[in-house]
Order: sequence, then structure tokens, then C-alpha cells
Amino acid sequence: MSLSKYLRKFADGLAPNQNLLDKAGQATDMIQRVLQATHGLSVERVVPLGSYAKKTSLGLKMDLDLHVFLNDEMPPFTNAKRRIVNALVRLDSNVQEGSHAIKLKVNGVDVDLIATVNMVNKYFREGYNTVAENQLANVLYYLKHIAGPNVDKKEDFSTSVSECAVAFEKKHSAFSHAMSRLAKYWGIQHSINLKGKSSIMEYLGARAAEDEESSYGSQDLLNAFRRFLNMVEQPQSICVYWDDFYSLADIPQKIRKQRPLLLDPSNPHDNFFQGVSQEQYHLLSHFAKRTLAELDAAERNGSIPAMFMDGGASGYEKITIFWPKSI
Repeated sequence: MSLSKYLRKFADGLAPNQNLLDKAGQATDMIQRVLQATHGLSVERVVPLGSYAKKTSLGLKMDLDLHVFLNDEMPPFTNAKRRIVNALVRLDSNVQEGSHAIKLKVNGVDVDLIATVNMVNKYFREGYNTVAENQLANVLYYLKHIAGPNVDKKEDFSTSVSECAVAFEKKHSAFSHAMSRLAKYWGIQHSINLKGKSSIMEYLGARAAEDEESSYGSQDLLNAFRRFLNMVEQPQSICVYWDDFYSLADIPQKIRKQRPLLLDPSNPHDNFFQGVSQEQYHLLSHFAKRTLAELDAAERNGSIPAMFMDGGASGYEKITIFWPKSI
């Protein structure tokens, strides 16, 4: 088995098993029923988002991100959050309201529940194929034309457009999802205290997979992984954004000029690298360079890099590794 095929087996093995996915789906249904029956809450929809919905989560540390879209509510949702916490006590007596998410455990699954604003059909009704696209168009209109200068566009409204992040990943192949999982796994193997690290790894992995598929018509995971590491090795040169759900004109000028730039594909106001320190850039570069050297040595020696020997695919099936050293 070639190193590329082994990495694909490993990355596929990182995905949550079906039992865990079923439990997450059941937890979503339980929470939705409770919230929609709660007096004083106008719940438009409860939507699984995050890595679980995007099919890029890691089974070894999967949680469930649920966004509760509320009608006639705006950030910071103080009263709504209080009602939500009081309602969810019947599912988990230890439910806790954090600064970002309400945390609880339902059906054996760790859940991060986030209140956000429903803006579907608020200003625009026609011309959008999906609820996610309609929501995004209305949020962007509000931020550009109605919100005051004190509104924190990243913190207060990033969650309100996350449905498009799921739609973005649905356009990508299983190969891309595997590459994102591999990138996230690589990230958690290195002790970098980096805000938004999971998203940074996921989206750089997606870009590496896109480049591999578009440049060579290939789905070679080893090549894509090297592309990912080459980006991480020179983080301050990164300029990555997508125009699936917004145009270049929607990106504020001050954000467009930032480097490194890794824009949330669903939010032109959110650069995942904003606030990353020079020390963190140095660590990212150091670890990427080291992994590239380990990959080169593995190919020469016909071996497996140490970080990929345990977990992942090896937890699901026994793999016999062999490939010619000349590959």
C-alpha cells in the first residue's frame, strides 16, 4: 500500500462512526422539540452546523454544534439564552451557559448550542435558491446598511451565516473532506494554542484538496497534504478566500489587505488568522517543516511517519503497509 493510500485510509478512519452520528442526530431532535415548545421563545429552526454537519469532524473528539435561529431577537440574546438554559435543564441538569455557547450533554453527545438571529426574508425575499443564501444576503445587507458602527460584525454575526459554511462543504468531494480531517488531526498533534485552529486547519486542507484536484485532476492525498504543509510552512504568505457566497466587493478593504488572509467562506468579515501572534506563526512553520521532512524520509524508507501510526484507520481495521522504496 502506498503512503498516499495509507493516509487516505487513515483520514477516512478519523471520521465519526455511524453510531456516533446517529446519536448526534437523535440529540438534535430532542433539543429541537424542547426549544420549540418553550414559552417565550420564537424558534425558527435548529440546525446542526460545525464539523459534524460539514462531514469534517474527527471521531476522537466530536461534539455537536447546534445553532438556534431566533425570530425577533438580536445579539447578545440575554433573555433568550436564559430561557434556553432553563428549558434544557430537563435534558441535562448540568447545562452551562458559557460566553460563546450553551454547553450540555444529550444522548451521550457533547453539545455546543449557540443562539443566533434569523434574518430569512428580512429585506430580500426573491432570487436566492436556499435558506442559507437568503440568510447570508440579509445579514450582509444589515451589516452594510443598517447596523451601527458599534456592532461587532465578527463576534455578533458570524454564527448567523454559518449555514453557508455547511453548504460550502457540501460542494466539496469526499477527498476534500478527508484532507480537512487529516489537516485537523495534524493540528491537534502539535501544541499550538491557536484560536480557531480547527477552522484554520479545515479550510487550508480544503484549499489544498481543491488545488490538487484542479491542477492535476488528482486525488492523491499525500500530494494534497504536502500542499497543505507548504502553506502552513509560510503562513504569512497565505491569501485564501472563496466567492461562492459573497463577492470580492463584500470584503472590507482593511480585511482584504491583511496577511495572512484566510476568510470564512460564509463571512467576508471573518479572517481566521486575525490576532495570531508572530510566535504562533513561527511554531506553525516549524512543525510544518518538520512534518515535510518526515514525509520525505518515510517515502525513502518505506515507513509510516510516527504521528500516523496510532489512531485513525488503525483503530478500525488492520492495515498491511508495503510499497516500493522507489515510489
